[in-house]
Amino acid sequence: MTLWRWWVARCERPVAARPLAATRILLALCILCDLLRVVELGLVPVLFRLGEDGGLTAFHDPHLLIHDWWGADAGPIAMGITMVCMLLVMAGYGTRLAILIGVLAYAQLGHLFPPGDRAIDRILRTGLLVILCSGAVRPWWKLQGQKMAAWPVDLLKFILVMVYLSAGLAKILQQPGWLFASAHPPLLRILTDPLAAHMSPEFWDQWPFLFRLGSWGTIALELSSVLILTRWCRYWAIFGVAMHLGIWFSMDLGMFSLGMLSFYPLLLAGPASPVTADTSARAPEE
Repeated sequence: MTLWRWWVARCERPVAARPLAATRILLALCILCDLLRVVELGLVPVLFRLGEDGGLTAFHDPHLLIHDWWGADAGPIAMGITMVCMLLVMAGYGTRLAILIGVLAYAQLGHLFPPGDRAIDRILRTGLLVILCSGAVRPWWKLQGQKMAAWPVDLLKFILVMVYLSAGLAKILQQPGWLFASAHPPLLRILTDPLAAHMSPEFWDQWPFLFRLGSWGTIALELSSVLILTRWCRYWAIFGVAMHLGIWFSMDLGMFSLGMLSFYPLLLAGPASPVTADTSARAPEE
């Protein structure tokens, strides 16, 4: 029972609501801008329609429900619903219902065009679902000085640790070249890939040692992500921001970097209150 009381006190300890509200706004903004980019490129009729309706998807996902409801217009309708919901999530009005409907519609777009449902899309949906259960669902201006239970912040930090650790372990277990000095630096190959990168291989092939150091630094950062769960979180986050900004400026990976950086208000915020029995300071519910 002592352990249980400690666990309850830890989950309920008060933290500021605004950092999680900032993450809520940024997550919704990333999704909104990503879908607006699809509209700008005129790809909606191609990406979000089945092959039988003139799209690219050649098979019918059994989890795709909206096509049975709305037929060939299911994709554009689901996009519109998602975008409206993301606007409401950003504003903080009807937030919980908007997250629930928006995430479901967004996931249906993934079933409509599975190759476009990337890992970052799933991470953003997961983040929004955690926020749905938190005390950071009200408008930003109403959360000044408000506190909430810490468990949603702790859970999102744990998810980030799992994301970074799995990326680091996959590199060293599946591609040993990330560690061996004698191997061609994988980071050089990635950052000069003509399909996604901006850097010229003809120029940067002359400086492989820079990318070897970068490869080691990337592995060190990802494997040290457990520091997110400690008081050293903000210091680790500075290097994480630098890594994602580097990816953003050197590669075309859609909203990956900005989506991951959307969680960083949680990492850069001040430390939470110590675990005590007093957990009364919480943000008012919506």
